[in-house]
Amino acid sequence: MTSFGRGAIPLIRYRTGDLVCKVPAATCACGRTFDIYEGGILGRVDDMKIIRGTNVYPRAIEAIVREFPAVDEFQTVITREGTRDEITLRVELKTNAPHEQWDSISEQLHRQLALAHEGLNFRLERAGNGELPRFELKAKRTVDLRDAPIGAAP
Repeated sequence: MTSFGRGAIPLIRYRTGDLVCKVPAATCACGRTFDIYEGGILGRVDDMKIIRGTNVYPRAIEAIVREFPAVDEFQTVITREGTRDEITLRVELKTNAPHEQWDSISEQLHRQLALAHEGLNFRLERAGNGELPRFELKAKRTVDLRDAPIGAAP
């Protein structure tokens, strides 16, 4: 992909992660043989979420959570309360983890998540044993319950 707006040095990009709608070359009456994209770039393919201006990557959350051996499963839930986005990390401890360990784990998780995400405040919630979904293939641990981004057209 390149931008025709750059006269002297065109910028060529590969594997951008952009979401596009490709128009087959056969439908073009002018005989064009290269790819064109309807509507330009529509969005991103990656799984990044923006919460209160902070980029949140589910893989970064997982890397932090997996440092705690007592954690069995987790789920990230994104909601909108009024005009403010909130992010909650639901954590399920292993069945043999002592109940008293939750306070220490939640405090450390809260601190590490905030440090990795520009001070973003993650709400932490303990889930009961077996309450969170399990996945056989690629896990979908992020649930986005927001209707639409603020300022988006309905």
